Amino acid sequence: MLSAETNKEANGMNPAKRILAVLLCAALLIGVLCACGKTTGTGTGTNTNDDSVAQQLYDADVAAPDLTNATEITLSGADDVTITDGGVYVLTGTLTDGRVLVNAPGADVTLVLRDADITCTDSSALYIYKAANVLVYLPDGTASTLTDGSSYDDSDSFSSTADEEPNACLYSKSDLVIAGGGTLTVTGNTNNGITGKDTLKIEGTAVNVTAANHGINGKDCLVLKQANVTVTSGGDALRATNDSDSALGCILIGASVLTLTAGEDGIQAETTLTLFDTTGTITSGSSSSAALAGDTSAKGIKSGTDITVRSGSYTLDCADDGVHANGNVTISGGTFAITTGDDGVHADEAVTITDGTLNIPKCYEGIEGQTIDISGGTIDIVSSDDGLNAAGGADQSGFGGRGPDRFGGSSDSSIAISGGIIRINASGDGIDSNGDLTVSGGEIYVSGPMSDGDSALDYDGAATVTGGTVVAAGYSGMAQNFGANSTQGSILLTSRSASTETIRVTDASGNVLAEFTPAKAYTCVVVSTPALTQGSTCTVTMGGQSTNVTLESLIYGSGGMGGGMGGQPGGGMGTPPDGTGGSMGTPPDGTGGSMGTPPDGTGGSSMGTPPDGGKGGRPRQ
Repeated sequence: MLSAETNKEANGMNPAKRILAVLLCAALLIGVLCACGKTTGTGTGTNTNDDSVAQQLYDADVAAPDLTNATEITLSGADDVTITDGGVYVLTGTLTDGRVLVNAPGADVTLVLRDADITCTDSSALYIYKAANVLVYLPDGTASTLTDGSSYDDSDSFSSTADEEPNACLYSKSDLVIAGGGTLTVTGNTNNGITGKDTLKIEGTAVNVTAANHGINGKDCLVLKQANVTVTSGGDALRATNDSDSALGCILIGASVLTLTAGEDGIQAETTLTLFDTTGTITSGSSSSAALAGDTSAKGIKSGTDITVRSGSYTLDCADDGVHANGNVTISGGTFAITTGDDGVHADEAVTITDGTLNIPKCYEGIEGQTIDISGGTIDIVSSDDGLNAAGGADQSGFGGRGPDRFGGSSDSSIAISGGIIRINASGDGIDSNGDLTVSGGEIYVSGPMSDGDSALDYDGAATVTGGTVVAAGYSGMAQNFGANSTQGSILLTSRSASTETIRVTDASGNVLAEFTPAKAYTCVVVSTPALTQGSTCTVTMGGQSTNVTLESLIYGSGGMGGGMGGQPGGGMGTPPDGTGGSMGTPPDGTGGSMGTPPDGTGGSSMGTPPDGGKGGRPRQ
């Protein structure tokens, strides 16, 4: 027999082109429910500029099956059912030990499961061997089940080489659509729950899958539209695995509800992964506290190239990264609650955040990429290492036997923040760029490390502030201020004793310019606000003492040993304190002064109090 891949080659057509041709036919011949129209609204629904296989499959218009000339089949006992012709078939009843086999080469087949219960102890319960396109339809108010046994007998004429033998309770070698308002429950005791060797679309249907290995696999493309999908799996929950064609191996999920509990990755796409208008609860690798063996991947949302999230709500509890792309991560909306044993959000190349809410109360590093660009949204991070990390080469945050994270080919790393509200509580560096750091807008509040080996702000290139509000507190041993190219004033002050009290900056009239209560003890603070202009005077209060500062130049205090850049020129010390808080000032040599004796407590691990007096972030778990 010819496999799906062999047929593609025999037809002389590129796999991606073949898929597109199939989709055009499917739109005319079968399709999905008329009631399931296109989703509209800002940041959601159809993207007319996207002509990808996944988007075309998502947008395909189809009608509910016409049952006028349907063939009625009553399932009974242990008798196999074989369908050899195209058409519409209505299946009812129970198979106690038999399978439904579709062997209709070149034909379109619709299977209407009306409270059908199919159990096959030695093969796939539903095996789509040959067909052009197949629609499995679940009418409203119905509930059908598919169950396989603990092992398969692959000795019949419908099996060939091992990789072509059925490996799922519902196994299809043809393009497959599962639709309708009913419920389908699939139990894959041997291996996978549902496997489609070509494209697989689930629309408008409640699908519940329990699988020994992977839950739902659409090899060429997996699309979920207005679906309610629950998966419990030993391997990946949702996956697309074609790695031979860059146009395939993609996943698109919109307007759906996901409840995924996976031993490995929650969602795993070989190429692109797109999410919008979806509510997802994803647990991977048992939990964020679980230890992973060897090189096991247990990420929440994972892509071999790019991840795009436009909207929705996602709760992730992951032993590995919460969101991970080997290419780029783009977040333009949505709400995230991420608890993870590794990175909250990781991209080998660029992380771009323009909007949305990200709450990461437990992670190793919060947001990591070769470049990080944040222009909007609200971000709260509690990290055991860096809060934001722009790295190049290999980064060791992929700990626990999973190996280092790899970044793009360019050595240029950078962090650019132009908007949004960012609150960080980091045990490592608060913001760490292995290249440049640029702040031109937004609000940034950092409760940095209680050690002299890390700092609230850390960069290896140049640090420039031209706008926004920054209050970054930590210890002074590696403290860095912004550099001489800045067009907005920035102040670095140190204290001889540690404090957990509120940091407040006021102008000459007593107006509060910035205010922040760090989550833990600090001896050093960097503050920058738009009101800090050359020649301006302000008062900085920290540790119960106040220091009057006049900015004779824009940069007041150049820090200490901060990664080789802390002593950069371009910032004189300004006017020294007037004696009301002499212990606050940075000594003229820029060493940051004496550290004093830190408190014996940890200072807590919450996000600290934001400037509006609210609760700030959440404690680490």
